[in-house]
Amino acid sequence: MVTLLPIPIKNRHIPQKRLDEQRQTNREVLNEVLQRVLQPLTFKQHPSAQSGYYNVLCADGNFRHCKPVVSAWLADCPEYSDLHNLERHVCFWCDCPKNELGDYVHPDKQHPRRDHNLYRTLSDANTKAADVELSLCHVHRAFNVFRHIPCIVSDLPKPDLLHTMQIGMLDHLQKWIFHFMKTHKQLNKYNAIWLSVPAYHDLTPTNKSYEEVSQWNGKEIKEMSWYLLGVVTQSLRGGSPAQHPIFNHAIECTQALLGFYMYARYKSHDDATLSYMEDALHRFHTFKDVFLLG
Repeated sequence: MVTLLPIPIKNRHIPQKRLDEQRQTNREVLNEVLQRVLQPLTFKQHPSAQSGYYNVLCADGNFRHCKPVVSAWLADCPEYSDLHNLERHVCFWCDCPKNELGDYVHPDKQHPRRDHNLYRTLSDANTKAADVELSLCHVHRAFNVFRHIPCIVSDLPKPDLLHTMQIGMLDHLQKWIFHFMKTHKQLNKYNAIWLSVPAYHDLTPTNKSYEEVSQWNGKEIKEMSWYLLGVVTQSLRGGSPAQHPIFNHAIECTQALLGFYMYARYKSHDDATLSYMEDALHRFHTFKDVFLLG
């Protein structure tokens, strides 16, 4: 099934109240379109879907007793917010407080999953008390089609390499490194080493310094990840004795996030590789303040 979803015009220079109203309208239009697309799965359209099974006409012309389930939906952060009627800059999976976003959370201490059944009940209630409770959960009161089809809504967002890592965290890392080099007066050295990276097999290094590129795409960031650690390490060689611990932490942080990304690209995992990923993630959070507080 392929669907072209409506993309609203970006109104950047309008009053905030008008902008909020327009965003609400955009969310309602998006959910109306999705409701039409996913209508065969909705509980109201097919009461038997409440139990999960009904007869479906298949491509070969035969009817089969099937249980269609939406299991995943890939998107970027703003799209997830609109798809789930959530406020911006909140977690899609759990009730993590906003001030804890970006912090390392041990696997045994995860926050409770978002209760979309509760959000559905509160939205249908249409009372001031329900609106207050939704606001405390950072949820917009509105119809959401995902809460009316057989699926676990909080499991629909899936981390993917493009949105989560390449144009997500690795793009952030590039910006952090650039400002770090500029702050510690290593930018000229960093740019010189960056531009000196030779071509190798299917690697085609950029012929522009970082600040000369207005926007990086996923393929470019993927290729950059192959040599970024070497460039950072060579750029931070030397320095004063007082800078050595700071530079080492920057290298450790870069190595940890790139290591996590490389492990994430594995096509299959076992307990060992998952433990390596968890260790890399923990090390990244341990040393990231060298960029954020510098």
